[in-house]
Amino acid sequence: MQSKSHMKKLESHDIAAEFEPASRLDLSPVSAGRLQASVIAALEELKQRLLRETARARSDSATLSCLRRAAEEAASLAWTTPFPLLVLPELFAEKAAEACVRSQRQRDIRQRSLGLIGPDA
Repeated sequence: MQSKSHMKKLESHDIAAEFEPASRLDLSPVSAGRLQASVIAALEELKQRLLRETARARSDSATLSCLRRAAEEAASLAWTTPFPLLVLPELFAEKAAEACVRSQRQRDIRQRSLGLIGPDA
């Protein structure tokens, strides 16, 4: 155990840390609101770009409507993750594929229904 006089000597030597100007970190505070707003804007921009790229290959309005819903759903799900911008493209790809299959199935059902009802209906 150290003596009280030795402890007093240690306490009396206040050493100030000195940093070279190049070593200092210049961190300007970023408000959580601004950061969240920029992530939301980036997520929306990415969602729109993915939707445009996927919609280029589709022409019917029913499929485009399904793709828009898929994009909204994917963006909503991506937002709940820690890395929404990283997750969104894969989620959208999955949701878009499901939407296209569903849209094709609905078209097939409509065509078969018209065949059952007849052209006069």
